[in-house]
Amino acid sequence: MKVLIISNGEIRDYEFYKSLLEEVDMVICADGGANHAYRMKIKPFLIIGDFDSVDKEILEFYQKQGVMVEKFPTMKDETDTQLALKRAIELGANEITFIGVIGDRFDHSYANLSLLLYSLKRGVKSRIINEKNEIYLIDDQIELEGEKGDLLSLLPYSGEVEGIYTKGLFYPLSGETMVMENPYGISNVFIEEKASVKIKKGLLLVIKPKD
Repeated sequence: MKVLIISNGEIRDYEFYKSLLEEVDMVICADGGANHAYRMKIKPFLIIGDFDSVDKEILEFYQKQGVMVEKFPTMKDETDTQLALKRAIELGANEITFIGVIGDRFDHSYANLSLLLYSLKRGVKSRIINEKNEIYLIDDQIELEGEKGDLLSLLPYSGEVEGIYTKGLFYPLSGETMVMENPYGISNVFIEEKASVKIKKGLLLVIKPKD
């Protein structure tokens, strides 16, 4: 089951995300993510969180429509998006897309990378998308589609990533190692319509950015 999780981070162009709705089976809103869903005219399956950021009128609107609501106390260990992720997996998600998890707060944006790690450790494919980035975390391999000239950046998420192999990229890698203090994997370039990345050991962020 494919799940879209909408959080309360920055979403500027609602039209950009419409195609995602055609790909998913369920939408879950993390607290104020329901505000975005309302503006996108989406009826979520579930709204979950401590409800410190969702518009009360929007929450009541969705409750009247029969949308499931799960409220948690403000004093909790998990973020609202973490709660949404856990519930998505419990409901049977095997692919998850996160939107609204990147914004002006770098601490929140960086922390939300842990969502990808949590998913990865449980065998669930996941990605973070906004208007300028498509972000994945791998511990084995991935294949991505693109157009010639598209960018692809490879950045270590663990201290060291060993045995990196790529295909379809201008700067090929054949068994190289990357370390966090030397991010030479920025802005590689698609030379084919598909690019693949494979690693032997570690955790690697695979980011498809748009300028």
